[in-house]
Amino acid sequence: MTNLVKGDSGLVQLTHGDIKRIIAHQKLFGLDELQKYLFRFCKTMLTADDSLLKQLSIYNLVPSVLLYGPPNTGKTTLCYLLFDQIKQEVTNEINFYTVDVGRMLDPALGQSSRNLEQIFQDLRKISSDGSSVFLLLDELDAFCMSRSRAQEHDAVRRAMTTLMLQLDNLQPSISQRFLVFGITNVPNLVDTAVVRRFSLKQTVDPSLSRDEFKSYLDYLNKPIKHNTKQEDLQKLYGIYQRRAFTAGDIKALYKVLLIDVICGDQDISISERLVELFEQGFSTSQHLDKTYKELLDA
Repeated sequence: MTNLVKGDSGLVQLTHGDIKRIIAHQKLFGLDELQKYLFRFCKTMLTADDSLLKQLSIYNLVPSVLLYGPPNTGKTTLCYLLFDQIKQEVTNEINFYTVDVGRMLDPALGQSSRNLEQIFQDLRKISSDGSSVFLLLDELDAFCMSRSRAQEHDAVRRAMTTLMLQLDNLQPSISQRFLVFGITNVPNLVDTAVVRRFSLKQTVDPSLSRDEFKSYLDYLNKPIKHNTKQEDLQKLYGIYQRRAFTAGDIKALYKVLLIDVICGDQDISISERLVELFEQGFSTSQHLDKTYKELLDA
C-alpha cells in the first residue's frame, strides 16, 4: 500500500486511494466540531492571500498542529479524514506523507538528523513547486521524549533537535502549503520545547454525549443485527462514563462480541454479554492511569 519516497530517510507517501481504503469503514463519533475547526484552519492556511499572510507573519503562525490524547481516540483517522476532505474541497494538488520512525532513526552518528533534514528538504521543494503537502508525524513521543525524563539514545536526541529546527524554519509566507500534523498518546512525556513549536495544540479525547453514545452503538450493532433496549443503553452509558472508555475501547469490545456471535457453540444473550464486556473489558484510560502511577512511584 505504501511506497518509500526517497532513499532510506523514512519518508513514505500514501496515495489518495490508500487513504480512501483506510477510511472506507472508519467513522468517528464525538469529533465533528474538532474536524470542522481543523478543516477551516487548514483551508485558511492553504488559501491565504498576501494580506492574510502578513497578519500570520506577525504571530509566526504556521500550519502546524499537535494532536494529543489517549490511544484509540481517533487521532490518526482524523488526519486521514481531514486530508480526504481537503483533497476534495480545497485543492486536488495535495499529497499525504508520513514518516517511518524506525527507518528514520539510525544508530549511525548523525544519520537520524540527516534523514529528518532530507525529509523536510524534499517536502519543502514539493510545496514550493506549487503542490501542497500534508505531513503526519505519528508517535511523536518515539523521538521527542522530554530531556528531563529520558536517557535516550544519541540518535533520538539529535532527531528531536533537528525536528525543532525544521519546525522553526517554517514561515507563513513560504510554508502555507506545508501542513504538519504531529500526534502523541503521551503529551506529558514529549519535550516542552517540541510542543510549543506547534501553532495549534488540540486534545483528542472525545466524551460522548448520551445521544452520540447511542448513535455509536447503533452503528456498531448493525453487523450483528442487534437493537439495544433503552434500559440497557442507560446501563451501558453509565459503565462507559465510570470506566472512561474511549471510542476505540468500545469498538474493541464489539470485536469480542462479534467473535462470540459467529464462533460461539451456543446461542448467547447479546444484551447480557455486552454488559459483561463493558464491566470487564480493557479501558485505555484506566490502564494509562495505572501505568503513570507506576512510573511516578518507580
